[in-house]
Amino acid sequence: MSNSTTVLGNLLSHLERSDFERAVREHSGDRRVRTLSTYNLLKTLVYGQVTSAFSVREIESSLAVNSSKLYHCGLTPVKRSTLCDALEKRDHHIFESTFNSLAAKACLIAGNQGRRFKNPLKIIDASTIDLCLERFDWAKFRTTKGAVKLHLKLDGDMLYPEQATITTGAVHEVNEMDNLCKKRGEIYVMDRGYIDYKRLHDIELANSFFVTRMKSNCDYENVKKLFSAKTGSIRYDGIMRLKSKNGAESYPGLLRKVCYHDDEYDRNYIFITNNFELSAQDVADIYKSRWQVELFFKWIKQNLRIKTFWGTSKNAVFIQIWVALIVSLLLWLHKNIDGIKESAQRIIQSMKTTILTRRTIYDLFIIEDPPDNRLSNQLHFQGFGN
Repeated sequence: MSNSTTVLGNLLSHLERSDFERAVREHSGDRRVRTLSTYNLLKTLVYGQVTSAFSVREIESSLAVNSSKLYHCGLTPVKRSTLCDALEKRDHHIFESTFNSLAAKACLIAGNQGRRFKNPLKIIDASTIDLCLERFDWAKFRTTKGAVKLHLKLDGDMLYPEQATITTGAVHEVNEMDNLCKKRGEIYVMDRGYIDYKRLHDIELANSFFVTRMKSNCDYENVKKLFSAKTGSIRYDGIMRLKSKNGAESYPGLLRKVCYHDDEYDRNYIFITNNFELSAQDVADIYKSRWQVELFFKWIKQNLRIKTFWGTSKNAVFIQIWVALIVSLLLWLHKNIDGIKESAQRIIQSMKTTILTRRTIYDLFIIEDPPDNRLSNQLHFQGFGN
């Protein structure tokens, strides 16, 4: 067993310190800072995320109780006022840059692993995080409701968050498509809330592909029938074009329509795509994979702290969400670099009570053989006889 680091230090070992410090300098993160550097702030917040600390006061108390163990991970007890001040004033873009650096590292490690199609599969979705409008008055979403939105691009093959943006709840998902769908040669799968024919046509012009569900009020005409059946999973496969004036102007090209029948719920789903090479079943399977992003949102909300917040300012909320995303990427990196077979949920559950112990994450899952009590007792008896 390795005693050279703590679990917290090992968790952060895949984070390039030079990249983080570059982001700190770019955003003047440590300017006039005397007691809590931005890097120590990151470690403190990661500690809070892993231990599911409910408040800043809980982080303060937990660190104080474990003060004798903090030396080995380079931490010291932190006052609540200092931590609150840091959450208020440190630029959240520092942590956004750190997330982007880790995502780039994950992309290099993933490479072409697990790729099911010729083009890489990317899942686009957003999740709304509710806030109390009285406490978070900057996050107005509805008349009496506040919220922020986490917009995400998830790698559909290796299931890690590749790109993210955070906005207030009033920003519609479709407005983030330009940021999340700008790479060439990818397959983007999204729900019908993202249907904007002008933006879908931009994906087409970038030599990328999209798969989404057709809106019920879509005005179109069939151009050519490729397949039709009354039974089986695939009920229809054909080529169509948009008929409405706005639709035809926004997307002047042809689209492919695939009708898929779900036997479990006895329901038809109609998908549209600009990919004419994939089989109709592949198109349906691509849309099914969209469920993975829902599972990611569920996992991060259940296992990390992004539903209750340690500060009420916009900067504090954004920092906390970015740190949660950073932790999720660090877990993915450890699983794939260190060859840990356990699920991310099992890993973080094991880390909650061991985060300050002098072990590695890999060590947490090494099952050591119990001592041979029979042999131990025999040796003890022989020694007593001598």
